[in-house]
Amino acid sequence: MAQLETPRDEVLRPLPRAGVRVPARPGAALTRTTMLAGSLVSAGVGAVLIVARVDTLALAGALFGVHMAVQGVLQLLAVSACHASSAVRGLLSAGGVAALVLGAVLFDGRADTVFLLALWTGCGWLLRGLTMAVSVTSPSVRQVFVYDDVLNAVIVSAGLFMTAFPFASLGQLARVGGCVLVATSAFEALAAARRHPRALRSLG
Repeated sequence: MAQLETPRDEVLRPLPRAGVRVPARPGAALTRTTMLAGSLVSAGVGAVLIVARVDTLALAGALFGVHMAVQGVLQLLAVSACHASSAVRGLLSAGGVAALVLGAVLFDGRADTVFLLALWTGCGWLLRGLTMAVSVTSPSVRQVFVYDDVLNAVIVSAGLFMTAFPFASLGQLARVGGCVLVATSAFEALAAARRHPRALRSLG
């Protein structure tokens, strides 16, 4: 069984002295900016789910599918920018591909009941949160991704809630899902602003 261990060169790399600026690795700034863009997409989709009249499963599935597909693409982009072990990179790649597949399934209207729509959306969020929670044990991944423990907990909790809560109607699912997307996008933007303030300025 593959172990998600930190590469040897990361362990032996000396820690930077206080007050010394460490240059970002190639591609890290771009990836952090795309993650912030992803939080904006999540906020936009969440706002549409809350405000607009989402009265068909096809429309709701398309909105959730767009969000999930964007997150999958962004996760794959982040894999190309980090220098983690092969096990961690494989885990992140598998999570990104799975998110893309789930997004395509939702966008194509394969979730033909409220229960299936909530279940597949919740599974996508669970997959994203769990893969991030495991993979950020590598310092190389932490230098690229903007996630932190609070955001991972929010995403995993949202996934569990979506898979377990008995939604009475499509409208209720759309409003709850929209609120979750807005909340997670806010946590993601705050995490990026706290760790990488330049990435926020690059969006302006």
